Amino acid sequence: MRDELRIGLTTCDNEDVAERLALELIERNLAACVSIDPNVRSIYRYEGEIEDHSETRLMVKFAATNAEAIESFIKANHAYEVPEWIVLRPEHVSQKYLDWATG
Repeated sequence: MRDELRIGLTTCDNEDVAERLALELIERNLAACVSIDPNVRSIYRYEGEIEDHSETRLMVKFAATNAEAIESFIKANHAYEVPEWIVLRPEHVSQKYLDWATG
């Protein structure tokens, strides 16, 4: 059975933390690629208060077979008490990219 691609999203409080997480995911062969988007503005309610913060978003591209390992990694290594971890299943991925990302 051929593996599928997943895209995971999380945010961090700064680029240094985001870069550390991205590098570790790549070094551990958990993800094929991690894109870092600085200066994402997040507005949300946490513990009854409305928060408005600048964050850095990570878009993690990985083989579906690594999903549990990456979620465990995020839980163990993320600085947030409640880290965002949302996994998306792409509708279509070009075959060459899929082969590279899951190979």
